[in-house]
Amino acid sequence: MKKTGAVLDPLLKNLGLEGGVRLARIKHDWYGIFDEQITSNLFPVSFSDRELLFHVTSPIWMQQFSFHKSEIIKKLSAYGVQDIRFRLGRIPQRKQKISPGRKAPELSRENVFFITELLSDISDENLKETIKKAVEKSLTSKKPLQSD
Repeated sequence: MKKTGAVLDPLLKNLGLEGGVRLARIKHDWYGIFDEQITSNLFPVSFSDRELLFHVTSPIWMQQFSFHKSEIIKKLSAYGVQDIRFRLGRIPQRKQKISPGRKAPELSRENVFFITELLSDISDENLKETIKKAVEKSLTSKKPLQSD
């Protein structure tokens, strides 16, 4: 009997999905591979031909990471990474898990009314739920809105 990886790996490669699957695995494990100082300034964004592209928060961090390129590659070699590149870009905020004793922030009455009105003309239930979650997340976020 063949192992799942022996069957799936060639199939994913032939379908052109290998890089995406490896990138998803790296992103899933990201906060366990490196410490918070690194993960808050470096994030994987694409994987192709065994090369991983990272977004970095600033030129200073880019230079710092370039000094440690071989160490980063070594830590990621188990994922098939053989080379890395850096590019300035946005780093996603790590999702905060709500501890058992802490409640999620609640919406005000005005916000609940706003969401209800916003969704009233949408008939697709999946779309309605997706928009509702996105708006609720936006309204309960502690980040201030940024103007362009």
